[in-house]
Amino acid sequence: MVNTNKKYDIILFGATGFTGKLTAEYLVSKMNSEKFTLALAGRSHSKLSNLKMEILNKFRNSVEIGIIIADVGDEESINRMVESTRVLITTVGPYLKYGETILKACAREGVHYLDITGEGAFVQTMYEKYNSLAVANKARIVNCCGYDSIPADLGTFFTIKNLPEEESKEVECFISTSSKNIVSALQSFSGGTWHSALGFMNFDEMERQNDSYQKIRSQFQPRNIYPIPTQFRYRDNEKLFGAPLPFVDVEVVLRSAGNLPEYGPDFSYGHYLSISGIPQLFAGLVSVGTVFTMAQIPQLKDFLLSLKSSGDGPDEDVRSTNQFKHSFVGRSATKTIRTTVTGGDPGYGDTSKMLGESALCLLNDKLDERYGVITPVMAMGNHLLSRLSAIGIRFSVIENEPKI
Repeated sequence: MVNTNKKYDIILFGATGFTGKLTAEYLVSKMNSEKFTLALAGRSHSKLSNLKMEILNKFRNSVEIGIIIADVGDEESINRMVESTRVLITTVGPYLKYGETILKACAREGVHYLDITGEGAFVQTMYEKYNSLAVANKARIVNCCGYDSIPADLGTFFTIKNLPEEESKEVECFISTSSKNIVSALQSFSGGTWHSALGFMNFDEMERQNDSYQKIRSQFQPRNIYPIPTQFRYRDNEKLFGAPLPFVDVEVVLRSAGNLPEYGPDFSYGHYLSISGIPQLFAGLVSVGTVFTMAQIPQLKDFLLSLKSSGDGPDEDVRSTNQFKHSFVGRSATKTIRTTVTGGDPGYGDTSKMLGESALCLLNDKLDERYGVITPVMAMGNHLLSRLSAIGIRFSVIENEPKI
C-alpha cells in the first residue's frame, strides 16, 4: 500500500520527547510485521541519530529509519517534511503553541495527521479553520489519539453498539487509575503533559468549553447532542463517587455522536473521575483547586512550570505498574449495558501504543471515506477497536467490575 510519490509512509515529529521516544520504539517494533517506511523528525540531528541507534540496538532490528530536521519556527522545513509522507504524527505540545503550522500543512497537502493533544481550544480552533480544507484534500486530521481521548471515544462507541440504534442513548464514563491519589497521579505526568495542562487551567478555557458545547448542540439539530449537566454522581452498586471531569474527552465523544447515526436520535454523555470515598474526594478537590488557583497568577504559574522540564517523564518501573479503567454505563429506553475499557500505563505506555496503532490504521486499513478534522471514532471506528484489542487494551461487556 506504499504510495510511490511519498518518500515515507509515516513521519514522527517530536521523536526525541518523552512520549515521542516511546512511540518511536513502538513503531519500530511493528516495522517487520506491517511493512512501512518511517522517519524520525525534530530539531536536533544528533539527538535523532542517537535515538535511532538506541532503538535499533534495543530491537536488534536492521530496518531503515530516516531522519528529518524540521522546526515549527521554520515553516518551509515543516512543509518539506509534510510533503514527504502519507501520515504525520506530532507529539510536540502544547499544541496551541506548536501545532497549527503542521496541521495546516497536512490539511493542505492531503496528508493524514495525528496528535495526542488534550487541549480543547486547539481542537475547536483547528476544526473551525481547517476542516473544509482537509475535506477538500481528503486529509484525515485526527486529534486526541492518546489517553485523551481514545478510551472515552472508542469506549463509548463500543457501548452504544450494544444498544438499539433507533433509540436515544445516555452514556456515563467513570475513570479510575492505579494512582492512589491526585498527588501521585500528578507525579506521573511527563513534563510536556504538565506544561499543556497548566496552559488550559484558566477561566477562559471554561467559557470556551461551554461555548463549544452550545456549538455542538446547534450543529446537529434536530438531534439533541449534549453533555450531561456537571454534577457529582454516586454509583450505589460500587460505593464510588463520580467527580465531573470537564476534559476534552466530552467534546470528542459528542462530536462522534453528532456525526454518526448509530448513537441514536438524541445522545448525552457524562465524564467522571471515580473516587472511593469522601476523604479522597475532598483531598482531590483541594489539590486540583490549589493548582488551578496558582495557575491564575503569572509568577506562581511560572513556578509550577519549572517543576517539570519538557521531555521528562516517569521511568519504566513506574509506568509498568500503572493501569487504567474506564467504566461505562449506557442506557436507552429498553436496555442498560455496562462495559469497560482497561489497559496499562495510560499516560505514556498505552498512549504510545494507541498513537502508533492509529497511524498504522490510517496507513493500512480500508477506512470509510470520511475526511476533515475528525475524531478517532469518526476516522477509524471498528478498525482501531480491533487493533487495540489485539494488543491488550480490553473492551468488555461486564456484569461485575473488579476494582483497580
